[in-house]
Amino acid sequence: MIFFDIDGTLLDYDYAEREGILDFFRANRYLSTFSNQQPIDVWKQLSSKYFDKFLTNELSFQEQKRARMMELFNMVEIDLTNDEADEKFEQYFSFYKDNWKAYPDTIDVLNKLSQLGYRLGIISNGEYQQQVEKLRCIGIEDYFDSIITSSEVGAAKPDRTIFKEACRITNSPIANCYYVGDRLETDALASQMAGMNGIWLNRIDKSYHPQQGIVEIKSLQELLKIIT
Repeated sequence: MIFFDIDGTLLDYDYAEREGILDFFRANRYLSTFSNQQPIDVWKQLSSKYFDKFLTNELSFQEQKRARMMELFNMVEIDLTNDEADEKFEQYFSFYKDNWKAYPDTIDVLNKLSQLGYRLGIISNGEYQQQVEKLRCIGIEDYFDSIITSSEVGAAKPDRTIFKEACRITNSPIANCYYVGDRLETDALASQMAGMNGIWLNRIDKSYHPQQGIVEIKSLQELLKIIT
């Protein structure tokens, strides 16, 4: 069984987030005081801050979205009600979703692995329905037998529980499973510690960084050489 992360692995998350937040800022004139790179940096900080609270069960998925928007507008001295914050997030999400796209190598590699008879799955931090929607929108949902998310399991990467639960659900011996993700510690090392074969997809840094027991690849095309 070969499991994949989604954001930064199959879906170009950085592109979608960057273009989505820039579109959102342009649509909200009250945020015009932010300039140049600032909207992207501020949004990334808020996203990290509140999504981590979701992963540690401090906030629900809806609450972390709402909190991001409330803090963002507080920066320009605007207080949003809960309903207003929810509406603003949905506006942002619409822009973000419009920019979802698969990496150029994603569909080709998934197609080849499927043709070779490999079972494919997803292990992702996040809310189940949203992660399924991403896969559907970029045209790859049907490649996967199972989609395992932290919201369903009650544990998030790098907790080894989510990797072990994915193997239990799919009836797959953990030592025979691979996990491919773009984050060294959260994906590759964590899955390796759980008993899988961790593979670090390092799309950004063109130099290699040897890690004990971890295979590093620069594109999904390299995965085919390792698996097959």
